[in-house]
Amino acid sequence: MVLNWTTALAALRPLGEIRTGDTVLIHAAAGGVGQAAVRLARHYGARVIATASPAKHHAVRLLGADEVLDSARPDLAERITQLTGGVDLVLESVGRATFEVSLSVTKPFTGRVVVLGAASGDAGLTTHDLVFTHQVQVKGLHIGVLATAAPALYRALLDEINALIAQGVYRPGTPRIHPLADGPAILRSLGAGQTSGKLALDPWS
Repeated sequence: MVLNWTTALAALRPLGEIRTGDTVLIHAAAGGVGQAAVRLARHYGARVIATASPAKHHAVRLLGADEVLDSARPDLAERITQLTGGVDLVLESVGRATFEVSLSVTKPFTGRVVVLGAASGDAGLTTHDLVFTHQVQVKGLHIGVLATAAPALYRALLDEINALIAQGVYRPGTPRIHPLADGPAILRSLGAGQTSGKLALDPWS
């Protein structure tokens, strides 16, 4: 609750300024934050375009995504633009592999890109890019830093999540639990994009 859902909510609401009718692009939509973001974006009235590897498309559709695309397809930017004409908000957690796509499909000036991770590596952005190529709003998010730097905002996010629980919007999932000894293999699978949802390691098994 205090990590995945809070991160997703912060990215969508105070930073992403989501509004009913917005089109939101969510990368890595099968992951813990991604799944929460899909459900929350739909709850707040957005159209959701999600990316994930093909084996995870069905699970992401069940969460409520309107369109699910292969994050590795070479024409990803063209396809997103074809479907949307430009998105209002991007939740960018992948980094190098998708960052240029995220910038290129975001609506100029009014569009927002919230960067909350770089699973595929860092991506560069210059002042020249922002002035002459991608005139978008780029915002960084680390939920731990937000909690320390803006504690009142963090408490407001937790209050909102408590309200979402009361409304039945947030239904805690069940993590896949693995023995601690399997940690290295699980991390390799995570790095290769072969997992979905939340994973847990049990030190007593």
